[in-house]
Amino acid sequence: MDSLVSIIIPAYQQEKWIGRCLQSVLNSSHQNLDIIVVNDGSTDKTEKIIQEYVERTKTGGGPDLRLINISHGGPSRARNAGLRKAKGKFIGFLDADDILDPQMIERLVKGMLKGNELTACGLKICDRNGKPARWQYPLRAQRRQCPAAALELVMWEQILMSVSPVLFRRDKIQGKQGELLVEFPEEIDDFEDFVFICRYISQCEGVMEVLPFYGAFYCKRAGSLTTEVRTVYDLRRAMGLILEAGKRAGKGELTAYKLQYAFRYMAFWYKEALRCDKRDFSPDCESWKFCMEELERYADLFMSAGNVSCYKKIAMWIVRKHAGLGRILVKIAGRLLFSNVSFGMMSQLGRSKNCL
Repeated sequence: MDSLVSIIIPAYQQEKWIGRCLQSVLNSSHQNLDIIVVNDGSTDKTEKIIQEYVERTKTGGGPDLRLINISHGGPSRARNAGLRKAKGKFIGFLDADDILDPQMIERLVKGMLKGNELTACGLKICDRNGKPARWQYPLRAQRRQCPAAALELVMWEQILMSVSPVLFRRDKIQGKQGELLVEFPEEIDDFEDFVFICRYISQCEGVMEVLPFYGAFYCKRAGSLTTEVRTVYDLRRAMGLILEAGKRAGKGELTAYKLQYAFRYMAFWYKEALRCDKRDFSPDCESWKFCMEELERYADLFMSAGNVSCYKKIAMWIVRKHAGLGRILVKIAGRLLFSNVSFGMMSQLGRSKNCL
């Protein structure tokens, strides 16, 4: 249990939350930590607060905490900068406005010491103050062989879409000369966690294990990147990388990435139908046309797949055959049905903080 674990935390304009985040990591039962905070060009007091924690750890003992300052370039660039400096046998990530359970790292390390390629737990959805939401997704223990079986689970059952509740092996990410073998895509602002995980699994041959407990806490708040409105063209850039990872690892046999592709465009359609009026999202709009074209690429496979639930097939049928009815239903049902239940975890965490 003495394995060194690097925890990489990108931080941009997080003066209100970075102290809480760092304290949660410092309180971990596993104390052999290499904590790397990448200040992503913040102009508020974020850097000052981080530096105070750096000085405190120097005098008080405990985990090693390092500060890296870079010009603002987004969370993927910041994480990649942290990856190049990581020293731990295992690597984890945390966003600066989120927190960890004190036992999470220790429990994940135990899994990694069994020889797992990656070990994960659950991500609990909370409000900005860390209070858990009333509804949480169910958890169960699972083990899958990499790459195909693990990717099937990740890409379709939509787990491991956030890197926060996961530990990875550094030797799978960082080469002998420090070069990155797997990195976060800096060209997109959506689903970069998901892309990283798929890229990582696609070059593994061992076991992925999911442990049935909630270890990371995603504190959703207004104004965070996950609450920003994204376009269908943003979705195309992100999903194109998912297609690449699936095709490379699946060798023609993997279908999960195709199902995920169709589902994402279907979910985007419902989100836009809920958010917009007819002037902004209708059959005459370019975004509508593009969304429907991309959805149709794998819609038939989606409708015939045995592992797609009936309610998702019904939702797809409505979009394809009775879009007017779908708009009426989503406006009536609103966020209760489509945001909180049917498409809850995708729509709440549409960027990268999707849940396990």
